[in-house]
Amino acid sequence: MKVINCIIVEDEPYAIDILSDFISKVPFINLTETFTNPIEALLYLKESATDLIFLDINMPELSGIDLIKMLPKSTEIIITSAFSEFALAGFENNVLDYLLKPFAFDRFLQASQKALDKLILLSVNKPAPVIDLQPKPDSFYLKTDHGKIVRINFEDIIYIEGLKNYCSVFTETERHISLVSMKTLVDTLPQENFARTHKSYIIALKRIKAIDGNMVIFDKIKEKIPIGVTYRDSFFALLNNKMFK
Repeated sequence: MKVINCIIVEDEPYAIDILSDFISKVPFINLTETFTNPIEALLYLKESATDLIFLDINMPELSGIDLIKMLPKSTEIIITSAFSEFALAGFENNVLDYLLKPFAFDRFLQASQKALDKLILLSVNKPAPVIDLQPKPDSFYLKTDHGKIVRINFEDIIYIEGLKNYCSVFTETERHISLVSMKTLVDTLPQENFARTHKSYIIALKRIKAIDGNMVIFDKIKEKIPIGVTYRDSFFALLNNKMFK
């Protein structure tokens, strides 16, 4: 059975008691919180997933209608009010139902069933997630300065150096020079595995052995790569997400 998580926003404690009692008698509704202050309710809703709100209209600080306008469109609203004149404003703001106080349990149950039917319908019609079945590329092709086309595995790259209009791609055993821009290579490489540390350098994160000051040290080669001021913050932020502390 689908369970509806709800809250009550009502400035009269006795009205909260009545609604809480009614909710306790409905097996598919779970009351998670009650509020007498609509501002506190709004803050709660920003942090907590809620399916349904039982909402009074006449409240201090913020009216129920004003609160509705600030809520996510996916949250269903049932208004509970002693004033019938607010019904039109409520339905203009797409409330699910309008319970005019004092209301009996059977009328409350009718509104609750309407909420359940609506949420079930929405869940059935929810589009299925799109799953990308295409395998991610593990390499790219590069035309070298000798006119030769080579396939370079991402796994083999240690770093890339930009040389004016050219770039050099360094692996453990080879260096490939090509008339290609740094931007083109940045867009080609998987962002989760590579980072730009300098206007002239892109490095493979898995190849890092250590960082000494503003220099990157690798595990297989003697060359050290500088970390430029422009790229320093973004580079260390990326490392921070991968770091055990």
